[in-house]
Amino acid sequence: MSMRRYLGKAGALLLVCGTVLLFASAAGADAVGPITFESSQGYVPGDIDLQPLNSNSLPNGKWMKTGPYDVHVVPVSPTYPAAAGYGFGSQTMQISDAVTSGNFGDQTFSPGLGDEAGESGASNAGLSGGLRQPHFDASFLIGTAKSTLQPGLHMTVSPDRGDGARMSYLRFEDQTDGVHVFFFDVVDKGPVPTVATFRESDIATLSRDRSHLIQFSIDFKDGAANDTVKIYIDSKLVKTGTTWEDYYRYDPEQTPQGNQVPTVDKLLFRESGTAHSLDLGQGFLIDRVTLASSGLNLRK
Repeated sequence: MSMRRYLGKAGALLLVCGTVLLFASAAGADAVGPITFESSQGYVPGDIDLQPLNSNSLPNGKWMKTGPYDVHVVPVSPTYPAAAGYGFGSQTMQISDAVTSGNFGDQTFSPGLGDEAGESGASNAGLSGGLRQPHFDASFLIGTAKSTLQPGLHMTVSPDRGDGARMSYLRFEDQTDGVHVFFFDVVDKGPVPTVATFRESDIATLSRDRSHLIQFSIDFKDGAANDTVKIYIDSKLVKTGTTWEDYYRYDPEQTPQGNQVPTVDKLLFRESGTAHSLDLGQGFLIDRVTLASSGLNLRK
């Protein structure tokens, strides 16, 4: 696979599956979620694009998906009996690889933070605002729509700013022994125009009999080759790596954009590669999406 190319303020407490995530600092913090896709939050069954219906903030307050991808708010019961024990509410978000493309900007983006996260000199391309924060957290629950193998099913999730400028990456693949989770980070020692090396790690295999909590914890540090990404699965640290900062800083593909390192304020749920039409209306179920930016990492 080619990897090239591209609710509240300080002191918020988010309770996710019994795990307490504290986002706070003297410099302030910004948080979104948990997004549960329930009607009480303004979500209705149907296409995820421009939901929730009761949000007046665009684009940060709504999900954005302008492409024809299979991503919907769906009722959990009785359509998905495998999800009965996932701990979801009455509605959730369903996403599959029934429709895929090599595009980025028309894929599925979560609501965004008012305060983006990134290096102090990073570029947000006017896609976010607020205060620049050095730390980013994001989490979500994931489960499979079926208790049995969905051959070839896959999806990627990345911290992003809303245009496909990914700064980290997880890929989920349904295989015979469960859902494998792959992590990619980047090594590029520079200078321009040094081609980056994308490193792949198979970091976990998820069972299909329950939902799993996935967490990104990212520290953005000014300068090259020093960002830190930590991936937690079910509250256990499973991988420590780095961001894609030096791909943007040195790779010749990024020279037309000025080799500028981007910020992040959203999650990108992307479907590319081989499409599997039999997965239509099935695939993965996503719930309890949270995002936060802050000036302090309390998970070191």
